Amino acid sequence: MKIAIVGEKERAKAWEKHLRKLSIVNEVIITGSLSDLDIHSVLLIDDSDNNLQHLLQSIKSGYHTYLISKLPTHLPLLEKIFHASEEAEVQVQFSHWPSMTESMNWIRQQIDKTDLIQIKKETVPVNYRFVDRTEFDHDWVDELALIIKWMGGNVHRYEVKPIILDSLYLGLNLTLRFENAAVASIQYLGSADREVHQRIFSARTALADCDVIKHSVRLHTLSELKQLTVRKKTFDPVDTAEWSVVQFIKSIQLKQPTLFSPYDALQTAKSADQIKRLMDKNT
Repeated sequence: MKIAIVGEKERAKAWEKHLRKLSIVNEVIITGSLSDLDIHSVLLIDDSDNNLQHLLQSIKSGYHTYLISKLPTHLPLLEKIFHASEEAEVQVQFSHWPSMTESMNWIRQQIDKTDLIQIKKETVPVNYRFVDRTEFDHDWVDELALIIKWMGGNVHRYEVKPIILDSLYLGLNLTLRFENAAVASIQYLGSADREVHQRIFSARTALADCDVIKHSVRLHTLSELKQLTVRKKTFDPVDTAEWSVVQFIKSIQLKQPTLFSPYDALQTAKSADQIKRLMDKNT
């Protein structure tokens, strides 16, 4: 398999190390452009405002593409990308890291049908006198994307309450109620004095309490004697990027959806668009 890494040279070299370990990859090209490439697949490292346009160009060129960037939410372009990838029959993966961590993959194996997701996140702003709206939206959308990936996009009702001082967004309280009666919530504060990040996944058979900062999970289950048992597991996040590349290549080989596909990105963007509309009604 011949793969091109398109993007800034230093970042590309880091990703090249992951590809060189794979026996199926026989050639890696580092380049700054998508033009005139005789390759099979692309790792597109692009945080620019035009990254979705570049992704669309790669898809139309027939390249299986892994977009490495912050999760984009531009709805019209994501709709084009979804349809273009279907028509071109190419696999597309987005680097949505919350969906790709070993801890989340392990929780998925332990809990089959999650009916409750509860996320609490508090971040420390770079400038204590200013909360950047772009970073603010990225933080809660990343958590929303995880919920949509787990629960699907069949949201029955949105309950949205932002924390606002005048016109400055400081936080968000969000509840999603799904058609199958499942519930997910996000309590996000963008002006905290210390970092907090907890995700809880619950079903009738188990409860997983994940400390995202410490990369640890406490799994609560009941024994045959109906006694509560708690098992703790710690994960190493170092291998996440390499694992995501392996899964991307597997999806190409098996012609299966990627870890975070254009469909997942599109469903997330639709929900994010609805939430932002409801948020803006409060200003």
